[in-house]
Amino acid sequence: MSDDKTPSEETARIDPRFPAAAVPTIKSLRLSPGDAVELVNISRSGVLVEGKTRFVPGTRVTVHFEGSFRPSQVKGRVVRCQVSSISGGMLRYHSGIQFEHRLEQNPNEQGAGTPAATVEPPPPQPAAPARVLANRW
Repeated sequence: MSDDKTPSEETARIDPRFPAAAVPTIKSLRLSPGDAVELVNISRSGVLVEGKTRFVPGTRVTVHFEGSFRPSQVKGRVVRCQVSSISGGMLRYHSGIQFEHRLEQNPNEQGAGTPAATVEPPPPQPAAPARVLANRW
């Protein structure tokens, strides 16, 4: 019997994620295009936000950080969007956004006496094979 296991999503992550409470330099967020959103968690490579806008995966957005967090804005693309809750008949969505360039340091390392984060280019990625989509119905 083989003991091979597929790594879980948590162990497959490249960068650790930090909850909103661990990054007090971020007071609020807004997306462009889009509205104000709430920070769920953030890493050097992306952010998970909650808001009322449903984004189509692949949509390019700019994340604007309010507060003393640096950089004050980062470009990225939506990699997933799903319903997170329904309240008062309104849907709220979790949107996962991958940054175009990784942050230079972990988001929770900013603070008094810590230099501001800058971005570094991502490592080269091999081209993804083309996918053929077909309806199943």
